[in-house]
Amino acid sequence: MSLADMTWTRISVHVVVAAFLRSEQHKIAGVLPPELATPNIKDPRQNHQRLRYLLLIRRLMIGEIPPDTEWFEVRTLTDNDLADLHVIARCGWDDPRDRNELPQVAARRPEPLLQPPAEWPPVILWGHERGGPFTIIEGNHRLTAYAASGSRGSLAIPVVVGLSPTPCFWHIFDQCGKLANDLWL
Repeated sequence: MSLADMTWTRISVHVVVAAFLRSEQHKIAGVLPPELATPNIKDPRQNHQRLRYLLLIRRLMIGEIPPDTEWFEVRTLTDNDLADLHVIARCGWDDPRDRNELPQVAARRPEPLLQPPAEWPPVILWGHERGGPFTIIEGNHRLTAYAASGSRGSLAIPVVVGLSPTPCFWHIFDQCGKLANDLWL
């Protein structure tokens, strides 16, 4: 069964921000107040504080995600979906020959698998439609390491997926115009 056929549950951007921060904990260890580490998504003050922390470390990335993106929790990303995943574009891992296909990037840039997938914070994907292809917005190192490890059958994790019809700078299939490219070059 493909990711498109799995259960998709609409979530707020506040859930996405909390998931992103959980993945970036190592960059903000000791800085994030304890009450934000266990998020209360219904608390507007906490949501705003979490967004501010995330913007401190990832503002350039977050600023390029289209504001009309709708977010979903999807159960479950499996080994069958790896071929539909692409490492984030314009990050230094690009190769026009393979369009950042995850298995190809894993072959040319193998990384050690540090944790089993069941222990990972959520991976965040982005695309235009449920059928993919999807860009890995958060979790590139973990997924690349998993794909390079040769492990099969142990990937069965929930993921966060954003969908938008608007082009995204990080999606290798999208052309985002001269201004976006000039800002990043």
